[in-house]
Amino acid sequence: MTTTQSLATAVSYNDTKSPDCFSPSLLVGPLLWGVFSVPCACVGVPAGVWLLCVLVQRQRSGLANDVYTLHVTVMDVIFNSTVLPGTLIYFLCGNSTLLPFTVFFYSLNLCGRPLVMVCICVDCYLAVLHPITYMKTRQHRYKQVLCAAIWVLTICFGVLSVHKIGLIVRMLYLIPNTLVAVVTVFCDLAILRALRKPDPSGRGSIHPQKQRAVLAVTNSFVVTVLFYLPLLVVEGLAPLMPLSQLEVQCLVHVPASIGPLLGSAIMPLLHLVHLKSWCTLCGHGGGQC
Repeated sequence: MTTTQSLATAVSYNDTKSPDCFSPSLLVGPLLWGVFSVPCACVGVPAGVWLLCVLVQRQRSGLANDVYTLHVTVMDVIFNSTVLPGTLIYFLCGNSTLLPFTVFFYSLNLCGRPLVMVCICVDCYLAVLHPITYMKTRQHRYKQVLCAAIWVLTICFGVLSVHKIGLIVRMLYLIPNTLVAVVTVFCDLAILRALRKPDPSGRGSIHPQKQRAVLAVTNSFVVTVLFYLPLLVVEGLAPLMPLSQLEVQCLVHVPASIGPLLGSAIMPLLHLVHLKSWCTLCGHGGGQC
């Protein structure tokens, strides 16, 4: 059973106002998730909106073509905007009225974000190691079509999660997250290996495009290893744990979902630092930062 299903089934089958996870022995998992979810949402929403403004401004001025970053930021803003009301109603009111909506929008965090991260890594990989191929595939329309396909798949993942179609949801979760782990590690190592080669021109400095690629891939690598990989491990080991289904849901799956939650709040901040957008906010030029 996946994390989204665990959130959906963490309530009592008899009384929606008395969640089973609220029993003293199982409360630690949901409480831990709630403690992290509120500050993550409070940080993630303004950071995501700020990043969106910066990206739109860059797009309009022709400074960059941040299609993938723009889409993943929209996913983060939508997801974080739904986490706070869902969490407060769940804990303060003691019912699961908004839980199906929370489960649905969690698909943005568990399915959509990993797939877009794969696209960012591959894009950086092509830019550094295969620049000719990159120039042929960097057109705006190709990226938009790919992002549209990711949105469709993500919405399907959310609908199936709400309806608890277990095997399909598990596959839709494991496939993109396994992909993002493998591709991110491959791209990161390949780019770092390429940068170790001496520059043919004899210059010791790294090209700015390669520097941007390294930062983007490194950010994705850190988020993947710290926030998504543990959840993958938990999903694989959960059937082997000597716990009941409800105990696995409340004590294992729900706390494990904290990792992607942190990623949706921290990643916009990393992008803002990378873009040095605080200089734009303060009215300084990029060269003065």
